[in-house]
Amino acid sequence: MKIGTSISRRITVQVLSTSLLIALLAGGYQLYTAYREGLQAIHEGLRVIGTTQVPALTADVWQLDESLIQQQLAGIASQPDVSHAAITGDMPFQVAPIGQRASPTDSAWLPQVVSRRYDLVRPDEVTGQGRVIGQLTVEVSLSGLHGRLRDIALTVFLTELLRSAVLALAIVIGMRLLILRHLQQVARYASELTLDQLDRPLQLGRRPRVQPGQADEIDVLADAINGMRVSLQEEIAKRQATEQRSQQLAVDKEAAELANAAKGEFLANVSHEIRTPMNAIIGMSDLALHSGMAEPQRGYIQRVSTAARLLLGILNDILDFSKIEAGKLDLEQTPFSLTDVLDSLLDVVGVKAREKGLVLSFTVASDAPIRLMGDPLRLQQVLVNLVGNAVKFTAQGQVKLSVRVLAQSPSEATLRFDVRDTGVGMTPEQLARLFRPFSQGDSSTSRHFGGTGLGLAISRQLVAMMGGEIDVSSQSGQGSTFGFSLRYPLDLSRTGDGHSQRLGGQGGALGHLPLPDAPPELAGVHVLLAEDNEVNQELAVALLERVGIRVTVASNGHEVLALLADMTDMAHQRVDCILMDCQMPGMDGYTATRCIRADARWKGLPIIAMTANAMVSDRQKVLDAGMNDHVSKPISVEDLYAKLVRWTGRERTQGVAVPVAAVRAGQRASGGTGPA
Repeated sequence: MKIGTSISRRITVQVLSTSLLIALLAGGYQLYTAYREGLQAIHEGLRVIGTTQVPALTADVWQLDESLIQQQLAGIASQPDVSHAAITGDMPFQVAPIGQRASPTDSAWLPQVVSRRYDLVRPDEVTGQGRVIGQLTVEVSLSGLHGRLRDIALTVFLTELLRSAVLALAIVIGMRLLILRHLQQVARYASELTLDQLDRPLQLGRRPRVQPGQADEIDVLADAINGMRVSLQEEIAKRQATEQRSQQLAVDKEAAELANAAKGEFLANVSHEIRTPMNAIIGMSDLALHSGMAEPQRGYIQRVSTAARLLLGILNDILDFSKIEAGKLDLEQTPFSLTDVLDSLLDVVGVKAREKGLVLSFTVASDAPIRLMGDPLRLQQVLVNLVGNAVKFTAQGQVKLSVRVLAQSPSEATLRFDVRDTGVGMTPEQLARLFRPFSQGDSSTSRHFGGTGLGLAISRQLVAMMGGEIDVSSQSGQGSTFGFSLRYPLDLSRTGDGHSQRLGGQGGALGHLPLPDAPPELAGVHVLLAEDNEVNQELAVALLERVGIRVTVASNGHEVLALLADMTDMAHQRVDCILMDCQMPGMDGYTATRCIRADARWKGLPIIAMTANAMVSDRQKVLDAGMNDHVSKPISVEDLYAKLVRWTGRERTQGVAVPVAAVRAGQRASGGTGPA
């Protein structure tokens, strides 16, 4: 152990410092006391001179006895510490002063002399009043007092320092005998201890304890170290016993992670490869259906479009399930309208219910809040799965969705969603395996009704992620009821209109929707389309030109940069927006976007990604590259138009808006569906 870091040295320094401080305080007090006593003695001597010497000197001056005056003055000057004595007055001769008078100085922080002046007063025999016939000046030097104080200070400080040194030495020796040597043994034992020597206990050179209660801190430390040694032995034994199993688990975990990564990459690739032709199938089908073709060809194309969208739904289910399993599915926290969710749900499942002749009704409690905070897309996905399943497994009768309030405060509400049907129902055995992935009620279910068996599994996990739990009750042949409860914060940003905050009844008019055939005001917009697939080029051009958009096509990133450079020199060829495919030969969309953003001329040019990649990280990847937004393939025409309107600054200036209630009323009249 180094001396500079030893406990004994630090304790010695602390003891000496404390003793020195005490010595300074004690010595200062003694010096102050001695100084006051010395000053009192000097003043007492001057008082004695005034009472004993001054009367005799006054008589000698009155008698003008020069020899006696000199003798009296010499006697006064012989007093202890008197440095100067002089007499003045109306005398025919001069009396020589004794000693040197001190010169005044301000440099010393203590006074050097004490001066006293005495009046020589002679009573007048006629008037009886006192008459001053001279003055005696006496100065007492304080140098002697100061010298005595220095001697006292030296004695006090030497005594205190000697006492501090003795005390420090005694403490250090005691620390060494009682504590430090045992601590050194502990440190030496700990430094030499290895895993092979854990069976050797720590033993200190101390007298054995007669009783357990006699243990001091050193004994407690030694017992703790020995206890730790035993614990290490037991832990090592456990680890050695499980080491082989842990290694196997590590190998299995690594294999599982590699398999999971491979599965994610495979799903991403499959998603991209399937979505690219699906984009062409769905897009071309929509274009054909809007071309005014006659039956039966229109029916054929309609079935192709329906089958393609069904296939896309299956693909989305598989991808959602994969993302949930991998923990990569994130929930949004955004304001939304419960009415919009129900309207979208009606659009999705209403047609199928109408085709089967079912009564589809939505019942919403009058006190249910409409403006909420949460993830509307995931809520809609759960409701679509539950209501869609109910429609699928119900041959006749009705499917009913009810929404009611379980609890509500000024800032949040707990809503209960129940979906009831009059379908085939389920047995207890079927209920037991209902929410398992890739499984349905029995093997005949998938053959008869179709589906992947993932919808309910995904719905249960989505509801769990949103803080709820799906429950189900069913009897074979008597229908089923699926339900869940979710707690939503209220959207307090729009509290001014009570009509907009409450549904106010069952399916009341809550807003306005544009007419379905009202196109966005995009005529005259110039879009640069970057797409390498010829079929997708043809589809995108047809969709864009249908609403008056002027399109320039590029097959890769190099052509995009070249066209932008040419158009920059021609003001009338200005581009309003770029639709950028991400995977293109030569230069992909990510690289092209970075090159565009690096040029100051194009930093503000909107770029919308148009890609078949649909994994969670794809949207963030396009944003990181510098793009403004993301449209996934197969392309949703409404989504594409809406984002073009947003990023090109073209707001709708025409078109008629009609109440939701009117639209829904028309649907009920034509198909018997809608909110009840």
